[in-house]
Amino acid sequence: MWVNKLIVFLLVAVFLITSVQNSAFAREIVVDANNSSADFRSIQEAVNNSSSGDVILIYPGFYNESVDIGVQNISILSESENPEDTTVRAFKLGENNITVSGFSVQESLTLQGYILPIGYNSHYPIENCTIKSNILESDIYADECYNSTIEKNVIVNGGIGVSSFDYHPGSSFTVSDNLIVEGNINVHQGPNDCILLNNTLLNGSIRLTECADQKVLGNYISNSPDSGINLWESSGSEIEDNTIVNCSKGIVMEYRSQQNTINNNTLIGTDRGISVEGISGGDLISNNKISSSNIGILLSGSSLFGDPAGENSLLNNTISNNNIGILFEGYSSDNIVTNNKVELNRQCGIYINNLGCGAQYGATNQFYNNMFNNTVNFFNDTSNYKNDYTSIYTGNSYTAEPIDNVTGVIPISLNTTKTSGTNIVGGPYLGGNYWAKPDGTGFSQICADSDGNGIGDLPYSITDNDTDYFPLVSASRSQESIIPIANFTTNITHTLVPLAVQFTDLSQNAVAWSWDFDSNGIPDSINQNPIHTYTALGTYIINLTVSNGKEISSKSLKMNVQEAKVPPVADFSTNVTGGRVSLSVKFTDFSKNATAVIWDFNNDGIPDSTERNPVYVYTYPGNYTVNLTVNNTKGMDSKSSTVTVSPAQRLKGKLVLTEYQITTSKSDETQPAIYEDRIVWQSNNHNDNYTLHLYNISTSSETQIASSNISEFCPVIYNDRVVLREYGKIYLLNLSTSTKTLVSNQLGIYLAIYGDKIVWQGECNGICVYMYDISSSKQIRLTDNRSISYLPAIHENRIVWESRLNINESSKIFMYDLSTERVTQVITDKSNQERPAVYGDRIVWEDYRNGNLNIYMYDLSTAKEIQITTSGSSHDPAIYGDRIVWQDDRNDKEYIENSDIYMYDLSTKKETQITTSGLASSPVIYGDKIVWEDRRNGKADIYMCIISEQGKGSPDAGFSASPVS
Repeated sequence: MWVNKLIVFLLVAVFLITSVQNSAFAREIVVDANNSSADFRSIQEAVNNSSSGDVILIYPGFYNESVDIGVQNISILSESENPEDTTVRAFKLGENNITVSGFSVQESLTLQGYILPIGYNSHYPIENCTIKSNILESDIYADECYNSTIEKNVIVNGGIGVSSFDYHPGSSFTVSDNLIVEGNINVHQGPNDCILLNNTLLNGSIRLTECADQKVLGNYISNSPDSGINLWESSGSEIEDNTIVNCSKGIVMEYRSQQNTINNNTLIGTDRGISVEGISGGDLISNNKISSSNIGILLSGSSLFGDPAGENSLLNNTISNNNIGILFEGYSSDNIVTNNKVELNRQCGIYINNLGCGAQYGATNQFYNNMFNNTVNFFNDTSNYKNDYTSIYTGNSYTAEPIDNVTGVIPISLNTTKTSGTNIVGGPYLGGNYWAKPDGTGFSQICADSDGNGIGDLPYSITDNDTDYFPLVSASRSQESIIPIANFTTNITHTLVPLAVQFTDLSQNAVAWSWDFDSNGIPDSINQNPIHTYTALGTYIINLTVSNGKEISSKSLKMNVQEAKVPPVADFSTNVTGGRVSLSVKFTDFSKNATAVIWDFNNDGIPDSTERNPVYVYTYPGNYTVNLTVNNTKGMDSKSSTVTVSPAQRLKGKLVLTEYQITTSKSDETQPAIYEDRIVWQSNNHNDNYTLHLYNISTSSETQIASSNISEFCPVIYNDRVVLREYGKIYLLNLSTSTKTLVSNQLGIYLAIYGDKIVWQGECNGICVYMYDISSSKQIRLTDNRSISYLPAIHENRIVWESRLNINESSKIFMYDLSTERVTQVITDKSNQERPAVYGDRIVWEDYRNGNLNIYMYDLSTAKEIQITTSGSSHDPAIYGDRIVWQDDRNDKEYIENSDIYMYDLSTKKETQITTSGLASSPVIYGDKIVWEDRRNGKADIYMCIISEQGKGSPDAGFSASPVS
């Protein structure tokens, strides 16, 4: 026993002696670049001569050195504590317990231990470091750093990156009270319990990637061109008490971001306030305030990859003064929406868009105990439940299989079981929702509550499939019934049999309708605005009875239906006989004795309308024969006329811009590419089946190419060669021989081709750029996994791509010269450079310089860089010769996306707006032809603009598109 006591005594004594010695030997070291009597004139020299516990005081001055700190437990402090008078080029912290405070840092400040011997890009972990009260002109980057703090710094044109690829139980990291201008906070596989607290980001965002258990608390984020806060494959995090203003997106959870808490945040002026996308489930979204945005809360499960957004809870949120309050789309299932206030949203409160039920969650979305107060509270755009598709989970993959949602899972339920409990408007029962309108005519404001239980006397049937069986009424509302007043009108223009009549309800204070069309006392319809066809002669009394659940009111109309005595005579006129695409033509029927009209606007023999006075929009150039056929019981008659439609054309200075719509199918036509007179693209028929199509401009003909039973994607073209992707494989299609050759079994994306060289982005235990030589059938890798390389492009002997060393660093543009087999970095500016394109000696890219997204160009022949755009919202450039095209969002307004295609001519130094639809994207160019995808008609179509000069044979109606898709 006495031996053990002696050992303990000796250990304590050694500890105390060591502590006293360390304290005794700790020094204060003075560095002054302007004073020769200081201990040192260089910070690096002071560090090299320091020991654990030392404090290094730096006097004001400019220190043009990158300080590598390899001594642990030291503090480097500015003597004045004023960062504006003490400037250092850069710091690298490589040991534990280091503090750096009070400096202006010109370049980066890095916290990263020394490289481990076990492999490249692995470092010793460091901990207990503090970076505070500095001003930086670039990034702070912490790699494998734990239990450290970055606080009270000002960072301009840079951000903070925290990453970890090892697991350290009990570790944490704090980033707090920093001001970041034109930069982001990125946490990639960060330490658990990483706390991002009270930071202010102007023109920046917070991003969590592959993280768990992070805390993002009390931050202010504004004017981010992307998300305010973005989670990618991140779970168990707390996102609370943040304010996000005027960002493109507010808080976004993508790809397996699950079990997160999004609570008590304020979001103003975003495109989408809070969105859950892909297979992101089990998130709690509560007590948030979302206003002045396009969409308040979006749940969007992907049908393409079988990724449902499910098991999320939307509780106690206030969603007001947006365009749409809550939007569910795709495979969003088994979500609960309760206790929310959804008010004064312009388009609608709840928007259900083509909703299916993903089988991974596979349960009904429940809406109950919410207060809705919008002009349109609920709009269900799910056109046909029975033909919906869902993703049936089978093992490790998803397959699309049809299910019958009517007899299987119902996507939407608008009430829960009636149970005791105080509801959102103070009533004694929980059940459905409170349905109000700003003008006081909502169902819950009108419907009677005879027994005073806070539940309406009638169910609220919004659509045939969507009914709230226990709609709430206000417990404080006077129980005096609001008397309904029945009223309606018809569209009758004749009384000849057969007679189809549209009845339009004009009643007041009504929540239920009962129509009797044939005066037999039996209700024929309970729809608010029904259509009924009279097929027999006679005198009919139409009766409408309306109710508010307690009181009723009726109105009747007498109508005499007669038989025609003579055959009809067809006649009509148009407001115009010709014009340019898109040409809207109003047709006015002047036929006599007609009981039915059938219009064929394009002479294809297929009826286009049965309205009396329709409007038809011609989107293709051409000469169209319009035919009107009318009939009655005595016969039929027809009349035809011609409408001439010319291509859309605009004059911009000396340029003539002639626009053609290449496709008009109901599929999404996207990802166009062009070479000479051939355009290729991918088509999605909305059954998750992608096919490839080619349009030949010279022959005005479209064909489907590379047809197979497997979806094909992302075609690119050179001469008669088309490169395409079939999920995990890359193929080369020869259009002349119709042969398809396997290029690579590797998963590749962002394909490009020039001559006999194909390039793509692929996996390499990382992300690399590959090239395939068609003539030699050889594949080589152009980059290695020491960097992340994206988005290659090729022209002649030059291949360009963007590359970054790690996910938290900025991308740079690199070039590989096939003739010299050398890789060079194109420019050295520290900005983020992305999406390069190349033509000859010219390389263009999108550049995040100064926090704005603009297009830049570098000319290899002159070694000069040119800024092409100044809008701050330019991206996706393409180049051919002297012309550069790109997508530009400069006209965004009211938080609604507005993108158009622009062109810059290097020879004239003039910019031209190519499109005005506001929904154009993905531009490509070849010669005088610009091609893009455009959603002006709802689905994406392919459009083309041919550029010519006035007086030089401007194209006109001699060309017409003839789609077959």
